[in-house]
Amino acid sequence: MKLKLLTQGLLGLALTGAFSAQAGTVNVDSAAYHYQLGKQAYEARKYNVAWAEYEKASKYDPANVQYYLDIATVCQEQLYKPAPAVEALEKAYSIRPNDVAITQRLMDYYILFGQSQKVLEMGPKILKANPQAKGINFAMGQAYYKQQNYGQALTLMSKAIKEDPQNAEAHYLSGRMLINMANYPQAVKFYETALQLDTTKPVRAYEFAMLLATANDYKRSIQWFEKTLQMGYQPNDEFYKNMAYTYADAKMNDKGIKMLQDLLEKRPMDVALLDGIADACYKAGRYRDAITYWDRIFDMDNKNARALYRIGLAYIKTGKNEEGKFYCDKAIAMDPSLEVLRHKMQ
Repeated sequence: MKLKLLTQGLLGLALTGAFSAQAGTVNVDSAAYHYQLGKQAYEARKYNVAWAEYEKASKYDPANVQYYLDIATVCQEQLYKPAPAVEALEKAYSIRPNDVAITQRLMDYYILFGQSQKVLEMGPKILKANPQAKGINFAMGQAYYKQQNYGQALTLMSKAIKEDPQNAEAHYLSGRMLINMANYPQAVKFYETALQLDTTKPVRAYEFAMLLATANDYKRSIQWFEKTLQMGYQPNDEFYKNMAYTYADAKMNDKGIKMLQDLLEKRPMDVALLDGIADACYKAGRYRDAITYWDRIFDMDNKNARALYRIGLAYIKTGKNEEGKFYCDKAIAMDPSLEVLRHKMQ
C-alpha cells in the first residue's frame, strides 16, 4: 500500500501530509481518504480522477449524500456526462427524498438532459407525499412546455408563480408559450414581469422588442431594441434589420432607411434587404428611390414579378399612370396571382 501511495507523486504526498497533520493515522482504504483525493483532484482540474475518487468514497460509505452530489457536479459541470450525473442525484434523492434542494436539482437535471417524462412521473408522487414541496409545479410545467403541451404547462406555471411570484423563468416561459399560440397581448404581460424580475437577460429583451413589434406597439419596440443594446447584447445584421423595419413601421422612416442602407453596403446582393429598403421608401413617399431598389432586384432576377409589380405601383404614385399600368400588367402576365394585389390597390 505504501508503494502504491508513492506512485501518486506529489498529490499523494500532499494528502499524506494533510492527513498526518489532522489525525496522525488515517485508513487509506476509507471513504474520507478517497473523498479527499477527489477534492484535491477537482481543485487541480483533474476531473476524471476526481470522479473516480468520489465513486470510490461512495462505495465505502454509500449513505453519504455529499459524495453523490459531488459526483453529479463534476459529471454535469466539468465532464458533461448526463447519465452518471443523473444517476448520482437519483441516489442522493433516494437517501433524502424530503430534501428540497436535492429534489429541485434532480428535476432540473431531468429537464436539462431531456428526460421530461421522468419529471411528470415523479412530480405527482412527490406532491402527494409532500403537498408543500416547492418547485415541483414549475418543473412539471417545464416538462409539459418541452412536450409542447401548452395547456397543462400554463396551468402548472400559474401554480408555480403563486408559490414564488419572483420566479422570472416561470413568467418568461409563460410568455414564450403565449407567443407560440399567437396570444401577443398576454405574452407581453408575462415578458414585462420577467424582465422586471431579471434584468440580466439581453436576449429576452431582444425577444420582447420583437414581440412588441409583432403586437404593433412599434414605439415601445424601438425602446426595447435600444435597451437590448444597453444591456450588452452583441447585435448582428439580423438585429439591425429588424430594428430598421420597426423604425419604418413606427413612421420613423428616415432612421429605418438609413440603417438598412448601411447594412446594404455590407450585403449588396441581399434581395430581402433591397426589398425592405424599397418598401420603406415607398411607405415614406420616396417613390423614385423605391423604384431604384426594386429595379436592382429585377436586374438580378428578371422573373421576379412581384418586384416588377411594385415598380408599376411606384410609377403610378409619381403620376406616370400609363407607365405604371404597363409594368403592373406585365407582372400579372408573369404571375396571375398578383391580380389580387391589383384589386387591393383599386
